[in-house]
Amino acid sequence: MAEKRIAFIFPAFINDYRDDPSGSIPQFGTVFNTFLARADGFADKGLAEFQRESNPMISDELRNQYLSYVYSCSCSEVLAGNGVEPSMIAGYSMGIYASLYTAGSISFETGLLFIRKAYESIRETLPGNNYGMGAVIGLGEKDIHEIFQDLNLNLLIVNRNSDHSFIVSGDGLHLNVFLSKAKEEGALSAKSLGVSVPYHTGLLKAAAAELSLTVEGADLRDPKIPLISLLSRQLITDAKSAGNEVVRNLFNPLDWRSTQTEMYRMGEAIFTECGPSRALMKNSKFIPGAGKFVVWSSLAGKLDCGELRDPGPKE
Repeated sequence: MAEKRIAFIFPAFINDYRDDPSGSIPQFGTVFNTFLARADGFADKGLAEFQRESNPMISDELRNQYLSYVYSCSCSEVLAGNGVEPSMIAGYSMGIYASLYTAGSISFETGLLFIRKAYESIRETLPGNNYGMGAVIGLGEKDIHEIFQDLNLNLLIVNRNSDHSFIVSGDGLHLNVFLSKAKEEGALSAKSLGVSVPYHTGLLKAAAAELSLTVEGADLRDPKIPLISLLSRQLITDAKSAGNEVVRNLFNPLDWRSTQTEMYRMGEAIFTECGPSRALMKNSKFIPGAGKFVVWSSLAGKLDCGELRDPGPKE
């Protein structure tokens, strides 16, 4: 019997660690702390003080992205150390950086650099701070657009997780109005994602142009494992396309539902979310014909991990 193919999915942000399965994998803490120390030394002094149990940095948007990246890279290293290699990779929103690291297209430090430059470029080019993103479950796309139109809201749908689960992004005040109205209209859930950046909208086009200068000067390599674009559903197999995806990912809308369905059509039978949450696993139940999600720790087992594939810069 042919072995089932496994796809790694890298999530965007960590909102909490309630479902974190890493405690069952003894080697995870060592790998995580190694990466955390490197991130502390390269990107942000103070990251090494992070403790998953108390989440002291979860509300700091930039540090949240660093920590999400560190966790996801640690997860893929642990899986690789246990002989689990993906046949395809997808980076969900800001998960693009960990997906490129895992595919061998960038170093760990380059991923940190991209995260920092993207955030700094946004703050430099986007006036004000009154923006946000929200998630709504239980309404259809048509229902959401009707609310936008009826209330003249400056918002966009920037991701479709399933036929009745969407991410919206744009003006912060308009977002609050929309979330209240969505609940009135029968949404099962309508809540802010707790970010002040309108990711995946044209508002970030200038920031993406700034980011592109950093990406063009970085050492990108052809991915060793194919990545699928959440923008086009095409496979990314060369360095230039990988760099373009990093830039375009910042200001273009995504479609996770179509992406997961396409991955399954291409032969990916098993999916695992390389993060502490099970949000995408839960969402997959509402995508017919999209394969099976499993918790990453169940793939890792309790075997010893090998050396890090990317041991870091030499002294």
